[in-house]
This record gives sequence, structure tokens and C-alpha cells, in this order.
Amino acid sequence: MIDKFRIYKATQHLRERRQMLKKSSSYIINLLILLGMGIGCKQTSTDPVPDDSAYFPLQTGDYWIYQVTQETYSLTNPATKRIYQLQEKVGNSFTQNGQLFFLVEESIKPSSQSDWQINAIHTVYKNLSEVVSQESNVPTLRLVFPISSATSWNVNTYNANPDTLLSYQNDGRPFILGNQTFDRTVSVVGKNDSTLINQQKYQRVYAQNVGLIYREDASLAFCQSTPDCIGKGIISSGNRLKWELVASNRLK
Repeated sequence: MIDKFRIYKATQHLRERRQMLKKSSSYIINLLILLGMGIGCKQTSTDPVPDDSAYFPLQTGDYWIYQVTQETYSLTNPATKRIYQLQEKVGNSFTQNGQLFFLVEESIKPSSQSDWQINAIHTVYKNLSEVVSQESNVPTLRLVFPISSATSWNVNTYNANPDTLLSYQNDGRPFILGNQTFDRTVSVVGKNDSTLINQQKYQRVYAQNVGLIYREDASLAFCQSTPDCIGKGIISSGNRLKWELVASNRLK
């Protein structure tokens, strides 16, 4: 009787040990699976950081041709509208204080039959944190990196002009310009206000690996001289300027 009891207890003990080993094995397997999932997640999250400076490509030989529409309104003269082409072409480069600068030649073609006429030459440089353009000896901060909807900056950081804040919008969104669709763009906007009295607008659209594709500037005053024109959006004075990209060595 004693021997049978001892055998029964030993058998029970073996069963309990087996159950414990089973639980331990399941725990270890589950733990390994979770660890593997964690490692997998870590690996997928280490995607390469996009190169934001690709929105502003800059190398010798690059060129961009824009269709420019310039409208001028005056209280004393009829409104005028001028349409012409403007080309920006990257020429020689030089290094100063360790920074690489590019010379950009700006030319104008008044009509399709005309030759390009050099209008101005300015310098541009970019690095990991910014793009700076210097026109008529006035440096302006065109872009800052990294690109983020929470980022804003003063375009006149490096000159004595009044502070003008810019910010990013629509990062990574497509943009349609005429019959062209640019898959990945970012907009730079400034003061964009429209009231019954006036309208102010500043917008630049950059496409990845292409550069500036669209620009619009407006400073308009609406008619306030008679009750009949108030609130009807009739422009009395000011200027509006649009650039639309029509050709570039970077267009595919």
C-alpha cells in the first residue's frame, strides 16, 4: 500500500513537472516571437530620411524657363498685361569660406522671335540647413531644412529689410501645372490675405528633383471710390506676377 502511494505521488510529480515545462516552453516561444516582431518593427522604421534639398537642385548646366505674366493696375492709367519668358541658368561656381556658390544668369525673351537678353546675374548657395539667394547684393533666405509644416522663417534674416515670415504647406502633395503633373511638391507661402480692401499673396511651389515650378506675388488694392464698386473685387491699383515652368533640363 505504501509502495503504491509512493508510485502515485511520483507519477503526479512527473505530470506537474511536464506541465511546468510546457508552460515555460510556451512562454519562451511567445517571448521570442514578440522579440522578433519588435526587431522587425525596428528594421522597418529605419527607412532612409528623404533629402529635402532635392526640392532645390543646383548644379552647373541646370536651367529653367518660365512663362511670366505681369499685370499692373493704376488709378491714373489703364491696366497693362505683359507676357514674356524668363530663363534662369546655372553657370560657373566658386568657393568662398568653404561654401560653394553658383552664379545664376537670368535672361528675358520678350517674344518667341526674340533672342535671350541677359537681365541680371545673382549667386545662390545651399547647404544642409538653408538655401540663400543674393540678388542686387541683398541676400534672401529662400528655404530652410528640414522641411516641416511647423517650420517658419524670416526671408530677410540676412538683410536689413522688414521681417517677412514664410512657412511650408502641402509637403509631398502633387501639383498640376498646365498639362504637367508633378507628383511630389512643397509650397512656400507668406502673407496671403484677401479682404474687401486689398489682397496680398506670396507663394512658391517647388517640385522634388525639379526646383521652382510656380511663383505668384500679388499686392492689390480694390476699388473704394464709389458705393457701386465696394466689395466687388474691382482692382484699382497694384501688381500681380506669375511664373509657370514651361521647360527645364530636369523635366522628364
